[in-house]
Amino acid sequence: MNHIQKMIAVLSLSCSLISGIYCKSLYPTRSVRYNADAEWVIVGAGPAGIIIIALLLEIGTDPKSIVWLDPEFNVGRLGKYYANVPGNAKTKIYIEFLQSCQTFQEANSPAFAKLYDLDPEIEYPLHVVVEPLVDISNYLCTKVQCKKNSLCTLNFADDVWHIGTNAECFTASHVVLAVGSHPKKLDYDCKNEIPLDLALDKETLGQHVNMKDTVAVVGSAQSAILLLKYLSELSVGRIINFYRNEIEFDGESGLKAATARWARDVLLKAPPANLLRIYNSCDALKAWLPICTKIIYAVGYERNDLPTISNAPYLNFNDPNGVLGPRLFGIGIAFPEKYEDESGKIISRIGLLSFMEYAQEILPTWLATKKSLANFARFEELFKIDLL
Repeated sequence: MNHIQKMIAVLSLSCSLISGIYCKSLYPTRSVRYNADAEWVIVGAGPAGIIIIALLLEIGTDPKSIVWLDPEFNVGRLGKYYANVPGNAKTKIYIEFLQSCQTFQEANSPAFAKLYDLDPEIEYPLHVVVEPLVDISNYLCTKVQCKKNSLCTLNFADDVWHIGTNAECFTASHVVLAVGSHPKKLDYDCKNEIPLDLALDKETLGQHVNMKDTVAVVGSAQSAILLLKYLSELSVGRIINFYRNEIEFDGESGLKAATARWARDVLLKAPPANLLRIYNSCDALKAWLPICTKIIYAVGYERNDLPTISNAPYLNFNDPNGVLGPRLFGIGIAFPEKYEDESGKIISRIGLLSFMEYAQEILPTWLATKKSLANFARFEELFKIDLL
């Protein structure tokens, strides 16, 4: 092999290493490297966390090498607050989602079995899928190490992640942040706020309003329009919807299911007499907000706070494959799959089946990072090419 051939071979090897394509003969697999306490730590027990745990088990990961962190283990915000919210998906979509992972079948969920008795073309309240996820979560907790703790710090040192919780410290080779999101809030001059988490349960919302109230709903997407529907059916004096965008019915961000039907048939054709929709401008807020007794912000969600992350050689929270740092990954509503639609708008894919499809797509990329960054050190001399 001449000098040029050697140089090409070395450059080819370096490109393979950088792209995460490793040769098993050079890098023997270790189940847990550098004496890390765990191979995988999954942070968050909402749907995305459940999916990742299940898929890791499905591909044969040692359950004892997986640590699952969550302070509650209640299927996240979905299970805690949204079980009674009308679903946007038909029953057959939930069945397809639950059938797409063999580990889900192993849970033998009675609630999953009941789905087959429902009309596959009907959108039921979310409890029909929350209940199977509760069963699956409970099953997974018998397989892996579950810790009812909150993640506080992540420190990358000695080629492992040092995990700090509110109760203990340990190390891990890989960390997956399925931390979830929470409703965004604004700071309008109406201090009597009804939190969106509570408002999306119609029965709970009814306990917070009465005929003396003028309720402001800020927003124009799915949650906001659903709240207008709820309030129009409850005993409320007046409803004022402050909106910035026109109602959409198509695409990922458009209205769906019963909410879309109500918007088409009622809101846009014969709106309730006590409902007023006003474009959200400074003048409109000054004129109308003072008469509002209560307010609900339905303006979307934002990622839950991340822990303090230290000493990572790189961090990229917008990576298209969920790779956020060295063997640090993100998924779920906090780190959703994104794509560009025909108009150039960046859209996030949100939903149980979307999370599953995305996880199945990107998990091989995550597994390709199993080899240690320290393995690069043994080839550092190869990168010092003397061209003289």
